[in-house]
Amino acid sequence: MASPKPRSFKGTRDFTPREMIPREKIIDSMKRVFRLYGFSPLETPALEMLSVLTGKYGEEGEKLLYKLDYKNDDFMNRVALRYDLTVPLARVIASHPEWPMPFKRYQVQPVWRADKPQTRQGRFREFYQCDIDTVGAPEGLADAEILALTVTMLDDLGFKDGDKRAIVQLNHRKVLEGICVYAGHPREDLAGFCRVLDKLDKIGREGVVSDLIDMGINDEGIDRVDSLLKLSGMYGSLSSTPADEKIDHVLAILDNNQAATEGLEGIRSILQSLKELGTDLSRINFNPVLARGLDYYTGAVFESTLPGQPHIGSLTGGGRYDKLIGLYGGGDKPAVGTTIGLDRMFAAMEQLGMVDTEAATVTRVLIAAWSADQMSACLQAVRVFREAGVPAEVFPTTGKLKKPFSHADKLNIPYVAVIGPDEAGNPDGLHVSLKDLSQGTQETLQVANAAEKVSSTNRSAPSS
Repeated sequence: MASPKPRSFKGTRDFTPREMIPREKIIDSMKRVFRLYGFSPLETPALEMLSVLTGKYGEEGEKLLYKLDYKNDDFMNRVALRYDLTVPLARVIASHPEWPMPFKRYQVQPVWRADKPQTRQGRFREFYQCDIDTVGAPEGLADAEILALTVTMLDDLGFKDGDKRAIVQLNHRKVLEGICVYAGHPREDLAGFCRVLDKLDKIGREGVVSDLIDMGINDEGIDRVDSLLKLSGMYGSLSSTPADEKIDHVLAILDNNQAATEGLEGIRSILQSLKELGTDLSRINFNPVLARGLDYYTGAVFESTLPGQPHIGSLTGGGRYDKLIGLYGGGDKPAVGTTIGLDRMFAAMEQLGMVDTEAATVTRVLIAAWSADQMSACLQAVRVFREAGVPAEVFPTTGKLKKPFSHADKLNIPYVAVIGPDEAGNPDGLHVSLKDLSQGTQETLQVANAAEKVSSTNRSAPSS
């Protein structure tokens, strides 16, 4: 019988060290910002009871759940792989009514969706999400802090200037309610209306108009929605208009609809808090048709995009969900958060040349012995490098030095430290011949000085 061909499930991936090293740098950068804003870590199981997940993601989202059945003690359990990190958070909060509020958490874990993989857009069936959420705080400052954190994090990663400049799109569910009524569509089908608008970046204006017609919206209603689609900032007409002016414009169009008025005032409040937090408001675009298709949003909704790279899609997305936690008992708790798609973020950074995938190891120094007689000295040297905080390893064989140099070259290890009889027997203590492979230079140094040299070079090197 032939051996099975080694392959992975479509839409999932193996990550080699060349990919994992920059991925971990990205995650570390994110976590640093999360902690600066007072968010603490949380983890939840990969498997959730199906009843916990159903009814939270809308009709389209329900189709993407990976469902599993298993029998235990003659009872059929229905479980599913987690679809996101927000619903599991709601379950955890409902399970711990004794926790003090507000509760601020971040979470970095994989999620699964039975979706059609699209590698260029960073869309996969298994992918990592990085979530930040504040539970127990009303609309206003908590929402603004999520947005301020998002801008800080994106800037730290390099999404700050030119075609790499990220913009946060901002809207409010009540504004969408006002638009739904303005279009002549039943308020009761707001979720369906929002799901159509949420496809704007995927199917374009004509596709959205076609779907709205299929929903039964008449020509007058279509014209009304179309006038607002042009305010999204996706077509350039008002993309640079200050948010306050856009808010006034939308308020006039919607003729002071009560729900829309409340939503627009909520956006004004968030923008004022952002201004006081020092966030550059040119990074925030009020987009009156930004919908976010998930059914559990109740207030502000937002996502970040790269206008200069529209094929990439949203890098982050989230909003306020004040009713979700109450579905699990214990009463409603106000909550707001955002999700960062790590895989889409990494795909975008790769395409834009923002990550270094040359290094296949974290090792900075490879220590090689001239002969077996110097192997003991190599072990002493590697300890000195490691104590100085320099990732180092000893090449395990001796003989031809061509082998360790070739090994270092293949893995892009920047330094090779050779110890021969002269270095090991130096009367001033253990020395190494340190070769900088990128510069082609070599010098003989005391091992402690060599470790300091590599350590200082590592500190001054630009991060990927």
